[in-house]
Amino acid sequence: MKKLTLMVLLSLRLFANEYSNINDVEYVLVTHSTPIYSTVTRMTPHEVCQDQQVAVQEQSGSNNAVAGIIGGVVGGVLGHQLGGGTGKVAATIGGAALGTMVGQNAASNTQTSYQTVRRCFTQYESQKETIITGYTNYAKYRGKDIAKTSDQPLKEIKVVNSFSF
Repeated sequence: MKKLTLMVLLSLRLFANEYSNINDVEYVLVTHSTPIYSTVTRMTPHEVCQDQQVAVQEQSGSNNAVAGIIGGVVGGVLGHQLGGGTGKVAATIGGAALGTMVGQNAASNTQTSYQTVRRCFTQYESQKETIITGYTNYAKYRGKDIAKTSDQPLKEIKVVNSFSF
């Protein structure tokens, strides 16, 4: 008798462990779905170009080195004629230096002209846009309102009831 009682108790315990949690699944029809809106900002790039006037330096004339040498010689001769006594050497050197600078400056006859250059850059235009990011689906289950969010409108909502004993 003890063995039979023990086997019955063991069987009941195994049955209780196996079926102590029962899940009941039901599908409830959705009564209505409402969209969920979000506002996003879209940045659209477009190219903007402008024509600008840019100064360009053009150098014309002879070689600066040759003009500097000729200017130095002429300046040295003129300085030599102006000076007297011991100042003659200083006047010759000063005339040569001044003649070199004048000769180089005369040779580097630069002209400024203007050139049209097109400059482009990317500009972004922002646009706010309202988009649908999901849906809230509503249903009634056992007299209570229930809701579930999803990415698409649903026809029914899955309800899982768990029973434990």
